[in-house]
Amino acid sequence: MKKTMIGRVSGQDDGMKLETFLKRRLRLTKNEISRAKFRENGICVNKEQRNVSALLSAGDLVEVLLETGNETSKNLKASKKEISVLYEDTDIIVADKPSGICVHPSDSRDGDTLANRLAFYLRNKGEDSVIRIFGRLDRDTSGVVLAAKNRAAATRLERQRKNGQLFKTYLAITEGIPLPVNGTIRAPLGSDPKNRKQMCVTPAGKPAVTYYETLAMQNGLALVRLRLETGRTHQIRVHMSSAGCPLLGDPLYGNGETPKIRRTALHAQTLCFLQPFTGEMCQAAAPVPQDMNAIGFFLP
Repeated sequence: MKKTMIGRVSGQDDGMKLETFLKRRLRLTKNEISRAKFRENGICVNKEQRNVSALLSAGDLVEVLLETGNETSKNLKASKKEISVLYEDTDIIVADKPSGICVHPSDSRDGDTLANRLAFYLRNKGEDSVIRIFGRLDRDTSGVVLAAKNRAAATRLERQRKNGQLFKTYLAITEGIPLPVNGTIRAPLGSDPKNRKQMCVTPAGKPAVTYYETLAMQNGLALVRLRLETGRTHQIRVHMSSAGCPLLGDPLYGNGETPKIRRTALHAQTLCFLQPFTGEMCQAAAPVPQDMNAIGFFLP
């Protein structure tokens, strides 16, 4: 999608160099400014292309072409299967991923992932763009997934993720009650030398921090809300298993499928972030899926 940023020069910025205005007022990165300079009408003042060394006057209208709209996801197959959109604006889209599908295709034969469904949804609206998804969810895990519609939005969302302004909360059902019932797990994670498809707690791993809160307990199970400080592969599943309360239904780190649920009982419930350009606080929430709801912790 084409993306343009616009700013009006105030009296306070009279005489400011254009490059300084782009960095301070429009908060553009050095790379964004560099790319825009080489586009036709990439950086304009009062509808005329200008060099970034130009001096501005109060009342000037500054326009920057951040994305031309030529970048598309044309090589990504479209899947017509239904997608639940939780939030959308001109820059981002938040979807509710059902359990049982991957976020991205693993190979060319995989034509029904969340990315494929997003591709169809956006093309159908005439908004085809590169699908830039933030934060993978395992195939089994349901819930909120965020995607950026343009590179500029993706850059700002990545910055938010690093400084903690973009985060998710998760709901999980564990076998066993966490002790203490509320707490923090700080345990480095790395590949399991016995099985490279799995992760394990190891001193040689990368730092990993999980915050958890037990919301309810019944029949040896616990409903737990979690938030991650780090985003390591399988972090919640490994950390809770290492604490003696693996996730219900987890085939890798727990006891696998049960009559209560046929997948890992993990759901990305909420997502908090700032709109990349306005700075407005946004929140999206995915309803608890039926298979987790049926276990009995949730109200009908």
